[in-house]
Amino acid sequence: MTTKQINTKEGLSKEFKYLLAGTPVNIDIVTPAGKKGRFRTIFIGYLPEQFILIQFPDANKLGGYSQYITQGSQVTVRGLVEGHEASVIAFISTIKQTLSQPSRIMVLNFPDNMVIHNLRSTKRVLTDLTANIALGDNQWQVKITDVSLSGCHIEVSEGGKDELTEGEQIEIVTEATEQENLTIKARVCNVKLFENGVEFGCQFLGEQENTIEKIVHTALLSEK
Repeated sequence: MTTKQINTKEGLSKEFKYLLAGTPVNIDIVTPAGKKGRFRTIFIGYLPEQFILIQFPDANKLGGYSQYITQGSQVTVRGLVEGHEASVIAFISTIKQTLSQPSRIMVLNFPDNMVIHNLRSTKRVLTDLTANIALGDNQWQVKITDVSLSGCHIEVSEGGKDELTEGEQIEIVTEATEQENLTIKARVCNVKLFENGVEFGCQFLGEQENTIEKIVHTALLSEK
């Protein structure tokens, strides 16, 4: 996958300037034991080379991870920016301090480096998106392990050996946001046995460009 590395000491990229206040972002928090939690929250704003403001994720969803949002803790931030071409921006930072007024806010140190993933330069994104697929009256819960603008790779851990054969047309449903599910039609290809189920490639069918782009964006935002 082609990416662009940005040294913020040499100036901000045009993509970062499109990361507007109120934009949803994902943050990754890793515990000292190596367990990773991913949470959706809101980008508030920034001062170049000084700090970035991020809203605390919902306390009910943070659970035990809230104890790790402390000064010096490392977080990874990913957000979708809309400019001339949609891109995903990602950077790693540390928490400078936390605020409780006027609302719960994380103050992050301004990162030295950022990575820009442009949608059109994206070849294939490794991911672990959960989804459901349907073929006629049959449905399976699956994992999408990689995705591109032309198709994706799917693992079915239980069942599907007899039904999911090459050439069959399936419907894939995956979650883009907490409020939106994405549905896309695809054709099964390259079927192989996988544990107690199957794994296979999928070719996306035509005239679904907007949905395909949203799925790729979702994968980039939840990249491994």
